[in-house]
Amino acid sequence: MTTTEQVKPVWKCRVEGCGYTAAPTEEGYNKVRGHQLAHKSMPKEKKGSCLIDENTGKILTEKLAEAVEKGFMKAEPPKPEEQEPELGKPEEKKGEKGKPPEEPEKPGEPEKAEKPEELTAPQVSREGIFRYTITLPADAFVLFNIAKTFGLEPDSDKLFDEWLWDCIRWRFEKDYKRRLVLAPVEV
Repeated sequence: MTTTEQVKPVWKCRVEGCGYTAAPTEEGYNKVRGHQLAHKSMPKEKKGSCLIDENTGKILTEKLAEAVEKGFMKAEPPKPEEQEPELGKPEEKKGEKGKPPEEPEKPGEPEKAEKPEELTAPQVSREGIFRYTITLPADAFVLFNIAKTFGLEPDSDKLFDEWLWDCIRWRFEKDYKRRLVLAPVEV
């Protein structure tokens, strides 16, 4: 009689001795990637994340796209309103039955497309992730794609925001002779 074990995928930090894990979802992948900032002093080759089988510890994949392709997780559409409330964010005024109050429609005025809320001050989520609004020209994304396509950015898994932060840090060091660092906020 043969038994087949069920694969139980989980995203895991690859740093030796670190037990940080997250759910086998895109959100979980992003949490583990964000967690890598905790290991910023370590060499790049000793950091990273991978999808492992929680039962056996075997590495299933190291890339999000490959995890979806191999069927270890499903591609998820973004969840617009199911995000956790952010610390420091003012609560919405609620109308009847927990719904936000609606503005009366003015005759002859075209319907307005809903614009995402612009964050003018950084806000911190429960996971310790800073959120803010930044407006960039479309060229920034083009430059990022060119850098990856032509091998100017050696880390093929680097996210746009990490690349942007690297560019900003480099600019301050090169042009202003100043070093930008991330440090915890003391309360």
